Amino acid sequence: MPLAWALLLLLGLSARRDWGCLQCDNSVREALKQLRLALIPSRFQQGQLQARAQVVLRGMEGPFFRDYALNAFVGRVGIDRLDLVASFVKNQTSNLMANSLRDEPLLDELVTLRERVIKELKKVLRSYELKACDPKICRLLKEEVLDCLHCQMISPKCIREKYCFIDGQPMDLQYHKKNEFQWSPGLTGSIISVCLAVLAFGIIVASAITYRRNRKLLLQ
Repeated sequence: MPLAWALLLLLGLSARRDWGCLQCDNSVREALKQLRLALIPSRFQQGQLQARAQVVLRGMEGPFFRDYALNAFVGRVGIDRLDLVASFVKNQTSNLMANSLRDEPLLDELVTLRERVIKELKKVLRSYELKACDPKICRLLKEEVLDCLHCQMISPKCIREKYCFIDGQPMDLQYHKKNEFQWSPGLTGSIISVCLAVLAFGIIVASAITYRRNRKLLLQ
């Protein structure tokens, strides 16, 4: 039984929580996944271009939009407005799968798609922030908003002035020719979470072993 609890704890602590805003929508995740499967590798002849396209698409499926929502804004958005962005993403992915672009022109189009989605996402993130940063308006907010980090609906809250309108840092929307890997705060959090899970698992296993040994000694 202790081992069973240890496994449950390990799974719970190490479970990925890096979906954000758009990734909270199953239909968006599925659309991006289907786009990746449709384009790679069949639409890329050159291995280097294929690798870059893989990074762009995997990023959109994974932490890219979450990092933008949390680093450039407070990471909360009205769900009704987010639905419009989700529809935009699904329409764009359908168009890309239907066209005949290949290799570098297709890679450029993928990067352009990411830029367009960021612009649409920025509108809805900023819309909430404008309301939540206004002391007079924020107290009147009643409808729940989506927490982009945990994919949970939460009550709207006023944002402190020092956290308002922080969308001043540049987002690198271009693919990197030399180094595709970028460290993100979300990756750090994931590593820490996994390390804590492994540590907790080790402690529980050690406790279970000690318990069994002590029990054997008492029975002898």
